[in-house]
Amino acid sequence: MKYRQITSDERYAIAALRRRGLSARAIAAELGRAHTTISRELRRNLSSQGRYTPFKANQKCRGRRTRSRRNARITSETWAVVERYLRRDLSPEQVAGFLRVGGILRISHESIYLHVWRDKAAGGDLWKHMRQASKKRRKRYGAYDSRGKAAGKRHISERPPEVEISGAVQT
Repeated sequence: MKYRQITSDERYAIAALRRRGLSARAIAAELGRAHTTISRELRRNLSSQGRYTPFKANQKCRGRRTRSRRNARITSETWAVVERYLRRDLSPEQVAGFLRVGGILRISHESIYLHVWRDKAAGGDLWKHMRQASKKRRKRYGAYDSRGKAAGKRHISERPPEVEISGAVQT
């Protein structure tokens, strides 16, 4: 079952069903939702008096969404600041750290790297300012693993018979 946000209409239905005295499980069955979804909705959005008001619940939900960093979008002006530092040949880690310490912006170096590679795919030249510009990332699956093996060496089973010692230990 795919998760869907509770709609405004469902919030009004929850309020009406609660006024009728139904439990969270009964409300969930009525709306075709998981009982945990309804319980969470009620727990998050009850007023200080213990009442559930759909309008207030909608307001609280919108407030949580606007404060959420999960869906934060970085504006083009912000990217311009980041790009200015990248063009000075600072690494994404340095740029992220400098902006964080300066209180200008909190952005991860991973986001900056993704921006650089998107810029490269779009024909930009930010990637030329990276210290290791040619290597984006290396995936090891599906490839022969040669770590821990000396190149050009023969396996011991392939050694010539002349080197075999016949029972005597030479010193």
